[in-house]
Amino acid sequence: MNSQPSPEEAAEALRTVSQGRERALTSGQREARWLDVVAGVILFLYSASVDFFPQSAPWRDIGLAVLVVGYVALLRTRRGSALLGQHARLSRRDVWPRFAVGVWLVGGLLVAGSMVAVFVLGRTGTSIHVPYLSTALGAVMAIVLIAFGPQLRAGMNRLARRRSGTGDVRP
Repeated sequence: MNSQPSPEEAAEALRTVSQGRERALTSGQREARWLDVVAGVILFLYSASVDFFPQSAPWRDIGLAVLVVGYVALLRTRRGSALLGQHARLSRRDVWPRFAVGVWLVGGLLVAGSMVAVFVLGRTGTSIHVPYLSTALGAVMAIVLIAFGPQLRAGMNRLARRRSGTGDVRP
């Protein structure tokens, strides 16, 4: 019995593995559509509650924190990920290092810019109030998330795994 596969068999096995990876990575983009709609509605309701129910700030913030922590906790388990339509994800070692640095850099700049803006506006005593601005911004963000969620996820996935062409899939 020959333990070495023929070149044709090896090529076919590699093609099968590559196709399986692509299928696993793109399956979550199609199956998580309901999650985009739910997240968009929650985002809009949270933003609208800022304008229409300002006295509910403590409960609103606690509710959003519970939802975010629950979502992250579900994504950390196999069953939770499958429930949320994320059957596979890139292995951490296959994420392009420049992408990871870029994400941290952009996030850090956003946090620093927000802190500077709050500090400057607080020191100058400037209070800018635009009626229903939070509701309008929430509606725009919800529409973008619902309409372009799969494309945004696919683009982020392509950017993250650009290093090796196809990354390892971790179920």
